[in-house]
Amino acid sequence: MKKTILILLAILIIASCGKYEKPFITFKSPEKRLMDKTWKLDKIVKANGNEVTPNQTFEFKIQGNDSIVIRIVNNITYNGTWNWLPALEGKLDKQRIVITMNTPFNPTNPKITYDVKVLTSKKLEIVDRSSAANAEDRYYLVN
Repeated sequence: MKKTILILLAILIIASCGKYEKPFITFKSPEKRLMDKTWKLDKIVKANGNEVTPNQTFEFKIQGNDSIVIRIVNNITYNGTWNWLPALEGKLDKQRIVITMNTPFNPTNPKITYDVKVLTSKKLEIVDRSSAANAEDRYYLVN
């Protein structure tokens, strides 16, 4: 009996971890950790190591069949959509977010792809993968 419990516990631990750098173990889905809260951008660390502290927030929602993202930059609101990146066999890659939004930051390509590195209830860290100009920029957001 003890061996069975230990084996089940080991399987549970292995199955519930590994997607992100943090958290190691969580019982909330990525959607529940990401949505229905306002994420304040704490800082951006550029690929060259420089830090920027812009006045920005992100909010991820699902309204009906639409995945909505609201980005506020210096009190100007930009609306768009977000999705997990499609993966093989009709599944979703919940380590990558694609945001579609026309903004001054990305006027020629409205799609921005981010790798999710940390996704907890209080911290979100994403890396910009959308263009050569912003590649490897790491965004640190807090709730």
